[in-house]
Amino acid sequence: MSKVTSLLAEHNRAGWLVWLTLAGSITFTVLLSIWLGQERSVTPAYCSAVENWFAGEPLYTMQGHGFLYLPQAALVFAPWAILPHSTCEIVWRLSIIAVLAFSVVRLTRLLNGDGRWYGVLSLAAAAMGWGCARNGQSTLLITGLMILAVVDLAESRWWRATILLAIAFAFKPFAIVLILLAAVIYPQMSWRLAIGLFVVAIAPFAMQRPDYVISQYVAFNQSLQITIDVGDSEKWAQVFGMLEVAGLKVPSSARTILRLIAAVATLFLCWKASRNLSPQRSAYYLYSLAACYLMLFNSRTEGNTYAMVGPVYGVLLAEALFQKNRGTVVVWAMSSAIVLSVLNYDLAVLITSRPDAIWISPLVCVGVTGYLVLRLCQDLRRASSARRESLKTGDSLSHPLERAVVLEKVRYPLAPVLRGET
Repeated sequence: MSKVTSLLAEHNRAGWLVWLTLAGSITFTVLLSIWLGQERSVTPAYCSAVENWFAGEPLYTMQGHGFLYLPQAALVFAPWAILPHSTCEIVWRLSIIAVLAFSVVRLTRLLNGDGRWYGVLSLAAAAMGWGCARNGQSTLLITGLMILAVVDLAESRWWRATILLAIAFAFKPFAIVLILLAAVIYPQMSWRLAIGLFVVAIAPFAMQRPDYVISQYVAFNQSLQITIDVGDSEKWAQVFGMLEVAGLKVPSSARTILRLIAAVATLFLCWKASRNLSPQRSAYYLYSLAACYLMLFNSRTEGNTYAMVGPVYGVLLAEALFQKNRGTVVVWAMSSAIVLSVLNYDLAVLITSRPDAIWISPLVCVGVTGYLVLRLCQDLRRASSARRESLKTGDSLSHPLERAVVLEKVRYPLAPVLRGET
């Protein structure tokens, strides 16, 4: 085994050690909290919804808190809810950590990263996912499913991507952002996603009487409006909450307009990436831009929700660390972004009051989103240069696979070295 290959293997093992450490520390923390009677968990809300579903009782409190998701979320959580309380708490957390860890493996491979990339991505994703894992929030699961879906999109595995996105949507409706983007950017996905969402919509009728299912759909719609109103009336860790802390309260109507403008801009950028970059790189931008949009414009973004962009931050950090043109400033900036996001509340509360201690994560995300767009523009310029060079030499890049190979060489000139190839 060469020295380079041995080094890459060590970094890869370090990445797996990160996930084992996260799983072990979360297990210890949860068991200790149960023993002390000081549990900090959202899983009781999921378990209560499962019990209410099968008992034919209302799922929603209509207070903007508690169980806020589609009725399908009660169904997909049922396999964990039937377990004894302590076992449910542990197995659920280990499940969501495992899905996220596997998604990081596939994201690393998608971008032709090596063991060093996997170590960095694992550290970033695990650090920013700690809060979600501790509380048992399904955000980690949704993140993993969405990343796995975009990897499948890059590999033209249309049906598997459809299934993953449908499951993600069943757990949390905000997966609809990535679903809509995928439906527009990938024509092969539009009708498949329509079928997938239709199956998700009718699945509850197979497990409860029709009148009850319809009543819960109506109740969900009412609860959703209340949830949005609460999101507008309280300060949350998104761009409008950040602005309100700074003394600028954006009216509800203006928020809607700004969300629509940001959505169109996100779609345009993802479309440009899909038409000019390799399938692998465009899939990364699809997830990254969708995740950043959700963090900044979802009405109920929490500090822990920023676990969704942990892998995105990790990729940007790995690029700065391991590619030919290393950027010391970017390394420090992305490292700081991860640390600030992890310590969002603890640092913000030193400057502002507790209700206002939500502004660091969205502020950081605004900066990272700007840098992400800059990286996309750089990739697009490189792709344009590669096409012009191919025209000069008489080569053709019309075939998608040929274009992917050339753009990979342009985007990752050291990829063979990083993989230990000569």
